Amino acid sequence: MSERTTAAIILAAGTSSRIGEDRHKLLLPLGDRPVIAHVLDAVLASQARPVLLVLGHRSAQLRAVLAPYLAHPEVHPIDNSHYQQGMSTSIHTGLTELTRLMPDCDSTLIILGDQPLLSASILDTLMEARHTTHSHIIAPLYQGQRGNPVLFERSLFPELLEVQGDEGGRTVLMRHRIEVSTIEVGSPHASYDVDTWDAYEAVVKEWHKQHHSDK
Repeated sequence: MSERTTAAIILAAGTSSRIGEDRHKLLLPLGDRPVIAHVLDAVLASQARPVLLVLGHRSAQLRAVLAPYLAHPEVHPIDNSHYQQGMSTSIHTGLTELTRLMPDCDSTLIILGDQPLLSASILDTLMEARHTTHSHIIAPLYQGQRGNPVLFERSLFPELLEVQGDEGGRTVLMRHRIEVSTIEVGSPHASYDVDTWDAYEAVVKEWHKQHHSDK
């Protein structure tokens, strides 16, 4: 089964500069737990293993808040000491640790730590598409709009390791766009992030709507 293993790299190292007032966006409350905990819940409920959590800004505070998650044997927190140089450094940190932990890992999902409405079913849909299409890259569509997370197969890891600055996997995705399979996963709400205070308020509003409709 090793050739079918898809890992998850959660990018949770950023400085939250756009949200202002020295807030850490990943620690903002959403229901009874912080934003980052919702992302971890979705990933742990999915088939993705292992789970690499790349930390940087306020790493000690995140580790303390997430202690119950970090006790999970498949969750591996790692510190990116270069996080201020941009998102690419977190991808490098995660991939380097992944290839050490599991050299024969088939692929990885690159997941943003500030996308708390993400669901395990979206992650599993992307992984299933990898097995059925054998595409090098699988990206979700939210009502026709491409979003995150994105699955990259192992052959692209060296290119991801060359990305610089505050760039995620977009340059690699564009370079290989004819090799990308896109999968429609439904409502755009799951793609909401909390980059700004207005965006956070939109996520809170949607979360309450979903939470109360479930009851």
